[in-house]
Amino acid sequence: MESPEVTEKELKIISQLGKDANITQRQISQNVGLSLGLVNIILKKLIKKGYVKIRRLNRKNLQYFLTPKGFSQLSRRSYHYLWKTIDSVAKMKNKIQELVLEEYSKGTTQFLIVGNGELADIVEISLRDLDRENLKFERALKQNEIGGSTDGVLLITQGTGYEGFSRSLSSRPRYIDMVTKLTEPSFDI
Repeated sequence: MESPEVTEKELKIISQLGKDANITQRQISQNVGLSLGLVNIILKKLIKKGYVKIRRLNRKNLQYFLTPKGFSQLSRRSYHYLWKTIDSVAKMKNKIQELVLEEYSKGTTQFLIVGNGELADIVEISLRDLDRENLKFERALKQNEIGGSTDGVLLITQGTGYEGFSRSLSSRPRYIDMVTKLTEPSFDI
């Protein structure tokens, strides 16, 4: 009996069929990076499992379409991916808060979030949610927005780290490279 579980390769093909019912095996092969022969084998498996149906358009061309069971599998996987992503963001937020609270416990009350993008947004939300007395933070999107004060800790959210900024920051000895900290082997996402 065939396994009802869908593999990653099968899911890639199901996703392609969900986007375009008129897609060819060759286009699927190019889009997902699998050989044409493997796409053919996987499509046959998906048909056998009941996730995909086939319709002959003419002597040469076939049309593949997802069955309700195929759409259900695609939705289920999307749902699990969404929850996994939410869990990862929550873990990241907790780690960010741990790092900031460590500095806060040493007396640091001012933080400067350096960078623009999703990580900077998550860092900002993490600090906002800490709701600690006297904890202040600002956000600098560009290097020239970083003030001269040495009181706070820089929270670098760009991939370059502290060393990537100009020598004008040499008066700021305290920084946390968030990208490095969040990608350390000890941090489990």
